[in-house]
Amino acid sequence: MALKYINANLEKSLTLENVSQKIYLSPSYLSRIFKNYFNDNFINYINLQKIALAQEKLIFSNTPINKLARQVGFSQTSYFTKIFKQKVGMTPSKYRKYNSAIKKIYTIPRDLQWRSNKSVYEISKDFFNKNNISFKARDLNGYPYIYSINGLNDVHNKAGWVYTVDCSQPIIPASEINVFDRSVVQWIYTEKII
Repeated sequence: MALKYINANLEKSLTLENVSQKIYLSPSYLSRIFKNYFNDNFINYINLQKIALAQEKLIFSNTPINKLARQVGFSQTSYFTKIFKQKVGMTPSKYRKYNSAIKKIYTIPRDLQWRSNKSVYEISKDFFNKNNISFKARDLNGYPYIYSINGLNDVHNKAGWVYTVDCSQPIIPASEINVFDRSVVQWIYTEKII
């Protein structure tokens, strides 16, 4: 119930107190549940979901940063910028500038089906299948590699799919990253590999 409420209300200010009140649990109990199930604290989980949403809005709109911060539930632009830079490694304005070649983003928020033995590749396949999103994978250096999602294909040296985990891009294959303590995965199609 908490995840459903959070995902439906990311644009609002979400605190442990107001989410726990909406689902009729004590804040301390909800906090323990997050720590036990996700190996992460509540506020970090919320911030990662909001930053992933902000990344999409930065790429696909021209909304000023201060308005965008409010659209994703941050009342202060300075705090939004601080958290964004902490999670992504650059400010929102730099992210918008350096990633203008992004054409599509699929965001996969954590759900209770992410078991500790599943990889980013496996939960991505599950998400695409569950949402009737076609994808194609092939073997690349002994690892499965997703090269096409919903008809957008890799084009040698011109465009392709990359993925991020908790808002940063790993350098190892998606099949080698365990989702035990991860909160959000994004698949990003860009006209130049980022």
